[in-house]
Amino acid sequence: MKYLLIALALICSNSVVLADQTRLFVDGQGHEVRIPIKAKRIVSLRGEQFTAPLIELGAPIVGSTGLVQEAIHDGKPFIRGAHDLFHTTFEGSDIAFVGAPKQPDIEAIAALKPDLILVPDFASDSYDQLSAIAPSVVINIWSNSARERYRRIADAVGRLDRFQKLEATFDFRLARAKALTEKLLGDPSKISVAIAEVRGKRFRVYKNYGAMSYILKEMGFSRPDIIENIDGDRLDLSPEQVQAIDADFLVSSYADHFGQPPADLRANWDNLIPGWHLVLHAPRNNQHILIDREPMRALSFRSMEEILAIYLANIVTRDFKRLGE
Repeated sequence: MKYLLIALALICSNSVVLADQTRLFVDGQGHEVRIPIKAKRIVSLRGEQFTAPLIELGAPIVGSTGLVQEAIHDGKPFIRGAHDLFHTTFEGSDIAFVGAPKQPDIEAIAALKPDLILVPDFASDSYDQLSAIAPSVVINIWSNSARERYRRIADAVGRLDRFQKLEATFDFRLARAKALTEKLLGDPSKISVAIAEVRGKRFRVYKNYGAMSYILKEMGFSRPDIIENIDGDRLDLSPEQVQAIDADFLVSSYADHFGQPPADLRANWDNLIPGWHLVLHAPRNNQHILIDREPMRALSFRSMEEILAIYLANIVTRDFKRLGE
């Protein structure tokens, strides 16, 4: 009887400790999940959206999804976004490869004994399997702004303090950039910027596209109506609609690793929309900005600051011809 009481006391004591070490978190799909107050073994199922910010936050990641491309990292699995921005590799870190973002390796995840799993909303079909392994939270990708998404991730893993320090530094630099923009250009909303790309037979414009679009919005620049009114993140247009995206500046991204080097961008436009560079104001006046896609896709303040510097150099502090002049 004595030993039974001791055992019961130990069980109750452990339960109290466990309760003290966890908290309730409501994720992007309304799941009420009891998660660690400060996770110690995190598995991330999205490289550029989850793993990259976790690396910047200094969070303890034990596993991440990755991609395999022959032209990248000698054909070995790599963490998209984090590979280019932070040069983080599976071999050079304590992070294990747990499959592709849309096909995570459930057994590999279980073997890592995580105490928290971050799941992107597009891959939530495997939520029940994942939540049987460890507390799992779904983070919505495009329905939140970049900063709000980052804050949710930091909150989930117990790193809000680190997030707030990084945020304060970024806000300081952003405020200085906005002040300089107003000083040199006046009202930034009078300057329009379109993000658009041509790949093969696809002519696509973007409303939300990583740090490229987020920083444009933060700085107060406008965008053509056809982009502003997109219900979602992007829209495919016909070549005949090219004039609808006319703006002071045009922004496109390139990705050497994925066989889309800067030298091919103009050829892609020429092949699908002959004469585009004569129709659109930006290329006609050398105001077409090319940005490396992979670093800017990595959700992080470092990425935001790099894009901020690009816009300061290529829009704010240079002489350019305004649309309609």
